[in-house]
Amino acid sequence: MQNPKYAVAAYSNRGVGESIWALCKDATDELYADPLPPPRVRYDLLGCAPQGELAGAVERARTTGSAPLGGLLVRTLDATHTPVGEEWPLEYARVLGDRPCALDPTLRDITVEASAVPDTQAEHPQRPLLSAGHRLLGADGEPWGHCRDLVQGPGEFLEPADPPLRLLGCSPRGSLRDALEAGDEDLGHAHVLRLNRVGRTVGSVLEGEIIAWIPSAHGRGLVDLTLDP
Repeated sequence: MQNPKYAVAAYSNRGVGESIWALCKDATDELYADPLPPPRVRYDLLGCAPQGELAGAVERARTTGSAPLGGLLVRTLDATHTPVGEEWPLEYARVLGDRPCALDPTLRDITVEASAVPDTQAEHPQRPLLSAGHRLLGADGEPWGHCRDLVQGPGEFLEPADPPLRLLGCSPRGSLRDALEAGDEDLGHAHVLRLNRVGRTVGSVLEGEIIAWIPSAHGRGLVDLTLDP
């Protein structure tokens, strides 16, 4: 095969194995697609006195049903109103609505939706004992008010699934070729590597299960592999 673009290698817990299962001429456009957006999560800001752009977004949401807000930073306060911990970001936030606070009708409970930030939002910020609540800030630190508490909406959110990847014009070898010839359904867990013009590995693309194959239009004896990331 001349100038394969990708290699399919055996994968183990220790990383890429020595065994190359296939060399492939190309891949479908899914490999070059923009990354999927992060999942959206719903939060309730309880007991809020909104200010600035947050107050404006609340007013607009009452008319239009929702209103974009942008970046929202949450700073947790201790009993003396001193910030504790790090700022907690809500990115691409949107106000979905508001209602009177059950504990204090002069305050508002505000529902917002935002993009989850990887590695920072496994759990929402917890109020320490006797906390004064949370200070709300815009992306540039402008004051947007205060809320007594913040809770994540009911239900779990799921990461968007990456689409299956098709590798085109692959020449199977080794245990993968044996599995295809035997008609095995379990074709194995593989690592896809990008190759340069002289066939050297220049980067890792992704890893996942080989879930299907068909004869390839790229040449006799070649196959197209479908890999589930």
